[in-house]
Amino acid sequence: MIKNEVITEIRTILIKDWDPLGIGANLNLGDEYDGYIGSIIHILMYSPSIESIISLLKKIEDEDMGIENTNTKYLYPIATKLMKIGEKFHI
Repeated sequence: MIKNEVITEIRTILIKDWDPLGIGANLNLGDEYDGYIGSIIHILMYSPSIESIISLLKKIEDEDMGIENTNTKYLYPIATKLMKIGEKFHI
């Protein structure tokens, strides 16, 4: 079972660091990216790598959000933070 602390840390990274929709400042939308947390946890459990997390975030942006940003360099530090959560909690 995944601890609430893991979910909270992932949510914080998605809102503060990733935030492709720019909603971080709106406290009413703090759960906007919660639907993607399960997919991130799945990667951290079964195929943890910076590249797999970047690929997932890019896919979400492209396919789910319709944001076509060809430069994925900005995703590297976000993926690194998410990997550290996986390591911290031994996911």
